[in-house]
Amino acid sequence: MKCGALLLLSSLLFTSFIVVEAFTSRTQQQSTRTHFVSEAEATASNASLFVNKCSDSDPSSRSEGNSNMTDSDTMLFGRFKILASQIFHKTEHSFALVNLRPLVPGHVLVVSNRIAPLMDDLHDHEYDDLWKTVRKVQRALKAKYNCDAFNVAVQDGESAGQSVPHVHIHILPRYRGDLERNDDIYDQLEIWAPREEDSQKKKRLEVPDDSERKDRTIQEMAEEASIYKSLMNQ
Repeated sequence: MKCGALLLLSSLLFTSFIVVEAFTSRTQQQSTRTHFVSEAEATASNASLFVNKCSDSDPSSRSEGNSNMTDSDTMLFGRFKILASQIFHKTEHSFALVNLRPLVPGHVLVVSNRIAPLMDDLHDHEYDDLWKTVRKVQRALKAKYNCDAFNVAVQDGESAGQSVPHVHIHILPRYRGDLERNDDIYDQLEIWAPREEDSQKKKRLEVPDDSERKDRTIQEMAEEASIYKSLMNQ
């Protein structure tokens, strides 16, 4: 009887040890999981700071911007891989990123999600989304830089100075008197490229000075407008 009681007691003690060990292990796993979730949430919160600024201009986009922004998100801008940390706003069809080589403070790009070389290659819903995103980003930049104007520029094709064959729009905050010659910004945009070596390959368009340009007659302009009108009605 004594041997049987001892065996039963030993069995109960061994079972209790296993239960305690399992509970301790599970508690440690839950604690570790909570730590990683907290770190991920903190990183996502930091990445969404500029997204919130964009979304503040349009409350309907707030959840959309945040829900699309995660650490794992990367996008292609032509052949360039854009990290999530460089993307500050995303929609269903567009994203906005900070610039590797900005011409002025706040010079950013809005890019179509789908890689398409020309504006005309975009579907109507992609085109509409792109320009709505431009407006949201402008509002955010105005709140940040307190600028009184913008250059919003598209180089639609290689012959127009497009350095990356992927639809993108330049947004540049501007101030009165920030450049000695206001049109210099277009010269800078013309040779802009994501990398210096690409910029050096681009040819500059020779534009005559204003003093060399002559006004056309009303008749000449009317004839040209008539041609375009017929094309628009086709």
